[in-house]
Amino acid sequence: MKKRTALLAFLLALTLTGCFFRGADELYTVPRPSKDYEALQVRLSEFIAKGGEYAAPLSGELIQSVQLQDLDGDGIQEAIAFFRFPNEEKPMKICVFHQTDEGYETLTVIEGAGTAINCVEYAQMDDEPYQEIVVSWQMSDKVHSLAAYAIGPGQAEELLRTDYDSYRLSDLDQDGQQELVVFRTPPEGGPRAELYDYQGGLAMVGTAPLSGGITAVADGGVRSGNLMGRVPALFVVSAYEENGTITDIFTCQDGQLKNITLDTAIGESGETIRFYTQVTGSDINGDGIVELPQPVPLPDYKITTAAVNFWLIHWRQFDAQGVAHPVFTTYHNDRDGWYFILPEAWGDNVTLTRSDLPGGGERAVTFSYWEGDESVEPKPFLTIYKLTGSNRISRATMPGRFILFPEDGLEGASEANTIYAAEFRDGWDHSLSEREIRDRFSLIKTDWFAAG
Repeated sequence: MKKRTALLAFLLALTLTGCFFRGADELYTVPRPSKDYEALQVRLSEFIAKGGEYAAPLSGELIQSVQLQDLDGDGIQEAIAFFRFPNEEKPMKICVFHQTDEGYETLTVIEGAGTAINCVEYAQMDDEPYQEIVVSWQMSDKVHSLAAYAIGPGQAEELLRTDYDSYRLSDLDQDGQQELVVFRTPPEGGPRAELYDYQGGLAMVGTAPLSGGITAVADGGVRSGNLMGRVPALFVVSAYEENGTITDIFTCQDGQLKNITLDTAIGESGETIRFYTQVTGSDINGDGIVELPQPVPLPDYKITTAAVNFWLIHWRQFDAQGVAHPVFTTYHNDRDGWYFILPEAWGDNVTLTRSDLPGGGERAVTFSYWEGDESVEPKPFLTIYKLTGSNRISRATMPGRFILFPEDGLEGASEANTIYAAEFRDGWDHSLSEREIRDRFSLIKTDWFAAG
């Protein structure tokens, strides 16, 4: 049975996208769907014949019209199909089909009002065999309703329905079951997080305030991660004032939801406010713990405008009490796609300049030693280059330059469209070797916390 289910998943994915891969001798042969697929197609066709049309969820990780999930934990996947019946009072329907030896039978149908299904998730929230289904119903372009359902043969019990700005499923209390945390910014009562747990039913068991100065929770701004000591937490990024962001960190301690970064004296998580938002939270050192950025502007030599051209990023981890602990400092070059970890010995006596060649084939940033005295010129000691174009290899191998990426140097440079290289300057003794420069250099990769 498990082999049949795996084959079904493969064939179903191919069929829904219209993609089949065949050998040359099969190009003119009509593909034969498996019996499992045919049996499921019979059930789906019944709903189509009644006036239904496929209506896949609009967002989230699960956006297929037909999804396969083992909802009851028996090792056999159920099929979940999403339909719209335009002429019915509750037009949106989620149909759950259970696989049997004879084919598929309809287990239950969840009906909803609204114009679409915004997103769907499956969660184990109680001790019952079946997972719960959490659905965001789209009532209009800007209004969504969140509901959770317990399912079983012939039934779909609504456990919860609430309006929301954002939400997250996470096992915050580490009991092996997921809790639901809903974030709301109502016009009255202040922005807050609400914790829902299954205790004989899905009920709100606690609340905790969001920072008072927020204007909205950022789109996609709620993510799960670990604090120091591997304590699970939710990191909530919200828009703050006109151009900033603020991050609230929530944990579950002794069964209570808590905003551990909130400064009760000011009603905000003041430690996490930032107005330079190009760099976002990340597990930047790969230790399984989330680091949050604290941007610090770098002074420019003989530039008196108020605009900041360069920022250093102090990366910090937080413990379960909300205390920040420094990790390291980087310069992030978002324009060129790389970052560099600065040695502690450099301190704050660093300034940066750009020197890009016309045409964009060579983009360069130079690190200089400078103590801030306008009467003393900075002392350049390191330049990092981004090289593109047909002459990128010759530029990367100019006297004094050494390749940072690709990591295998010249061997991989011929296949790379972009080469990153560095060059030591003699303005200051920075005490780093070529190997240490390479170890501190990394390309910027998309991480969870690109959420803002």
